[in-house]
Amino acid sequence: MRLARYVPTPLRPAARRFYRALGRPGSAPSIAGASVRSREELHAYWRDPDKHNRPEGYADPVERSRFLLTLLGPHCALDDPVLEIGPNIGRNLEHLRLAGFQHLEGIEISSNAIDAMRANYPDLASSVTIHNGPVEEVIGTLPDRAFGTVFTMAVLEHIHPESEWIFAEMVRVCRGVIVTIEDEMSQTWRHTPRDYRSIFEGLGMVQVDEADPTDVSGLGSKFRARVFKRAQT
Repeated sequence: MRLARYVPTPLRPAARRFYRALGRPGSAPSIAGASVRSREELHAYWRDPDKHNRPEGYADPVERSRFLLTLLGPHCALDDPVLEIGPNIGRNLEHLRLAGFQHLEGIEISSNAIDAMRANYPDLASSVTIHNGPVEEVIGTLPDRAFGTVFTMAVLEHIHPESEWIFAEMVRVCRGVIVTIEDEMSQTWRHTPRDYRSIFEGLGMVQVDEADPTDVSGLGSKFRARVFKRAQT
């Protein structure tokens, strides 16, 4: 995507559509063997996961959201729009709302999780904008540089190798920082291991902060927390 800077502005929407097409079913995964099931199977699982990943189970581990706040604090203004990819029940967004962040959005594939958000965090649900659908279908509809912060927590690890084009889309919609708190090592049918520093620096971002969340409940030694800003040009 470094070539994107050389594409004339009027042609960029068509170029983005072509780039996404490269990641549609039938193209080769970028990490051989990292996913043995289809993108559609992954989507089906996260729309209606098993008991280990039900939305209600994501309300309790508040230590993760506190960790997120400490990571965001030095880099994010309270009045900047924030996008979370995969908010699930909304625990992270609720912590941001209570901390004073004013403009919150999320992309969430599971309508059950959104219903659980309304039940558990009604004040959040009445003020947040949630786009219900797979990130592959939503992120391309969002404007360029619309968000001061784009963040994920244990979500990018579940992105199918055929959908890695969304990382460039995250950069496109961000004018400030991208924060990833992800398992970078596990490899299962739902987990693809990746080095997010290499990915986002390859897309024109610069890592400005890194933290080890090993001691944070529910994260662990396979996770890395990273903060990226746009490279100065």
